[in-house]
Amino acid sequence: MKVFHYLDKLWQKTRHSLLRGVRLPVYLGLLTTFLVHLMLVSPPRLMRDLMYRLDNVVYDQRFNMVSGTLRGNEHNIVIIDYDQKSIDQEGQWPWSRFKIGELVNRLSEYGVLVIGFDVFFPEYERNLVRELESRVELNPDYIATTGDLLPQLEHYRELLDGDRYFAESMGSTDVVLGFSFRADAGTRKGVLPEPIFAISQTEMEEIGLINQQGFEGNVDVLQNAATGGGFFDTQPDIDGIIRRSPLIMQFQNRFYPSLGLDMARLFYFEDEFTPFIDRAGGSIARLQGVNMGNVRIPTDEQGQVMVPYIGPSGSYPYISASDVLRGTLTEEEKEQLFNSLVLVGTTATGLYDLRATPVQSVYPGVEVHANILNGILSSSPTLEIDGETADRSSVDGVLDVLNEARATPFPSRPDWERGVVDVAVIVIGLGLSLIYPHLGPALLALSSITFMVGLGFLNTQLWSRYNLDISLVIFWFLILLITIVNMTYGFLREGLNKRAIKGMFDQYVPPAHIDAMLNNPDSYNFDGESKELSVLFSDIRSFTTISEKLSAVELKKMLNDYFTPITGIIFDHNGTIDKYVGDMVMAFWGAPLDDPNHRKHAVEAGLKMLEATEALKPEFRAKGLLEVNIGVGINSGMMNVGDMGSTYRRSYTVLGDAVNLGSRLEGITKQYGVKLLIGEETYKGIKDDFLCRLIDKVQVKGKDEPIQIYQPLCLMSEATEDLRVLVDDYHLAHQNYLERNWDTADRQFRKLLEKEPGTHLYKVYLERIAHLRNEELPEDWDGTFRFTTK
Repeated sequence: MKVFHYLDKLWQKTRHSLLRGVRLPVYLGLLTTFLVHLMLVSPPRLMRDLMYRLDNVVYDQRFNMVSGTLRGNEHNIVIIDYDQKSIDQEGQWPWSRFKIGELVNRLSEYGVLVIGFDVFFPEYERNLVRELESRVELNPDYIATTGDLLPQLEHYRELLDGDRYFAESMGSTDVVLGFSFRADAGTRKGVLPEPIFAISQTEMEEIGLINQQGFEGNVDVLQNAATGGGFFDTQPDIDGIIRRSPLIMQFQNRFYPSLGLDMARLFYFEDEFTPFIDRAGGSIARLQGVNMGNVRIPTDEQGQVMVPYIGPSGSYPYISASDVLRGTLTEEEKEQLFNSLVLVGTTATGLYDLRATPVQSVYPGVEVHANILNGILSSSPTLEIDGETADRSSVDGVLDVLNEARATPFPSRPDWERGVVDVAVIVIGLGLSLIYPHLGPALLALSSITFMVGLGFLNTQLWSRYNLDISLVIFWFLILLITIVNMTYGFLREGLNKRAIKGMFDQYVPPAHIDAMLNNPDSYNFDGESKELSVLFSDIRSFTTISEKLSAVELKKMLNDYFTPITGIIFDHNGTIDKYVGDMVMAFWGAPLDDPNHRKHAVEAGLKMLEATEALKPEFRAKGLLEVNIGVGINSGMMNVGDMGSTYRRSYTVLGDAVNLGSRLEGITKQYGVKLLIGEETYKGIKDDFLCRLIDKVQVKGKDEPIQIYQPLCLMSEATEDLRVLVDDYHLAHQNYLERNWDTADRQFRKLLEKEPGTHLYKVYLERIAHLRNEELPEDWDGTFRFTTK
């Protein structure tokens, strides 16, 4: 339930963002997703090559990070190496066919089951008798010098025929000779072995496998004597690394096996080979593998397998060919050869059969074939349901695909990988486009890294458990791009927000507030919100009379001289200037920065404004200006605050009943002869900090409910004992007034007036007492005075 609740909140937030303010980064994220998907479907060549290279880098790193699916050399595969030692002892390569035939005989004696040569023999070996016959054919006079030697040597023709000896030696065990295909149709040497299967012209055109044009095979006497033949061609990727190797190649509608595949054929006595073609709903035919009996070996569309390397060079036992020929094998080496499959190749540097692979930069080519052979022999029969592969769109079909992938150690990129990646790119891109705009820079970076690591872990698990090579770079690229888009947008938006904040609040908010807002602009917005604030209104008394006596220039200078210290006081007490209207100043506390002490700060500012006004009087008099007096009204309560106005002009301001009441309080200060009045809600928050006296209970114009209004006199800590006694005497007189003790109240107010002859407030109550003592008041009279004007 909590998950659903969280998802619902996330959806509501996303919906609100789309409707209000985070639409641009969402649209940019969706555009990025579209472009990445377009690049996946129809990439430019440069981008395709780049992604291909990056995929290969990930492939190599993953190969080296995760242990192979094979536990090692499980099928007793041994490499007979005509290494530098063999070359030093037996002579330079190529060796005599007698020596190679002898090598085959020795291996057969040690119990080797199948021998595969990672080398071919495209020419006949020279025979002394044939050489003499050729010399005579070219120069008949040469027979005079040889005399009867040529007829005598005829008896030794077969004894001196190394090809014949090599061919006869292959009768003792199964031997697979290597050969090579060529793209040049003019290169056709030797003969080819029998193909493992053939297909029709129509099928060949459907699968589109590259048809090889030429070949370099073995001489007929050797190939006919051998049990099989397999090509040893490898095709490195564009970076020169061998990750894939052809399992089958096509020549004239016939398919020929690789060296490892044909050795596996002889080992299993298997002659049934068929291509596994996926027709993708009957429209497009794609080669997906080769069936060897009931074992399916996965390939790509070009008939290549991903080489299942089990480790660096030396993962298979190496035995020097010289030791085999000279019979100097150790007991351990003899045991290794018994019932083994042998590949004859070289690690000698001068013979140029070293390759770059994902597991090692310098790797013997013969060991590449050993890995392929080991992978084929380690493959399990393919799971079939009722004779046919299950529907791959069903749950059982998905499980069947995974089981099929686990049945072979060959890494593979299955036919459904493209569709899964297409859908995943769209889903991930859509999700990130909606979620990332809500995250801050740190969380955005952390989530992106976490997501990329998570995808990498999932990809690695699919590799290690099911041998599936699923593209990873495209997902990382998508996540990185959307992250960059949102990061860039966030920084740009932050800069714009800072400029907007500075432009909006520079003249209305204290510099310290602006700095705090610029340091954390996301915490503030210009949208309207309702919150508890305090508002202050200040107005110059008799401003009309003052303005009539001054020129425009003098009036402007006077207002500037007055507003400058007043504004400074408001800023010093964390206030925000709302506006100046003529002689009126409006300010509020609690926005845009939260201020839990907004009541206290507003009242402190009000008292300081009164002090500043008194300090200005001598200065104004010295300039020949009239004396300035002000009235201040402060109220607290719920207000609407935000950036309001039209498309032509806007301002950050406050609205609401509590704001209107603050303005009314400023207006009625002159009715009581006081300079500062605060509302009941303001008083509740500052009564312990300031000495205040209750002025009256009033109902202002436009309000139905009466409120109590107060006059802050000073900070409680600054109040003298005489002032405290005076306030207490006033409250006692006011209480008698409310209880209709007219005589007592009248006497007490007169006594207060004697102490403070200039206090208009006492006169107000004396006038009311004189009027009310002759009136018949209702039983529920509570002293409320109703104002009928603003």
